[in-house]
Amino acid sequence: MLSTPFRFEPELTPEDFQKLGQLAMRWSHIEHMIGNCLKALLDLSMEDAVVMVFSLSTEQRLQRLSQLAKTKTLNTEAEKALSELVDIMKGLQIVRNDTIHGIMAEGSSGQILHNRSKQRQITKEQVFSCEELTNYAAHAVLSLRYALGLKDSPGDRHPLPERPEIPAFLQKSIPSRKK
Repeated sequence: MLSTPFRFEPELTPEDFQKLGQLAMRWSHIEHMIGNCLKALLDLSMEDAVVMVFSLSTEQRLQRLSQLAKTKTLNTEAEKALSELVDIMKGLQIVRNDTIHGIMAEGSSGQILHNRSKQRQITKEQVFSCEELTNYAAHAVLSLRYALGLKDSPGDRHPLPERPEIPAFLQKSIPSRKK
């Protein structure tokens, strides 16, 4: 067993690692809840959902939800929450993937996470600037899940909060809100 931990260059502070860990856990929770929404919309058992839903990528889950929304009658709250979730996740998934699959390096603009497979990079500051957007996505997926109905609490709601400002670097990826 190695007695000294692997050192990252450039170094991240313990607070940076904590914030990255918090964001990663939130992104995982959002992805899981998107799966629960698809499971609910399809009225699947957990056993069937493990095979049919949870093996899909987040993008595939969102595509299936959007496709099903065209064939099923969703209430207004579910439609709005799904629309917001799909739009926000277009940018948030890029941030998530570049963060989780990136390597830390020193770039011309400071510390960056470089995703070699996608040939993209994102600064540590850009990642951290997405915390409000991440929280909003979590509220959007909860709003959708409640709008689709909960067996134990029918009629419960989780209203969608106001959309936060989209960080400038994501404004091309996330459509502006439809008025």
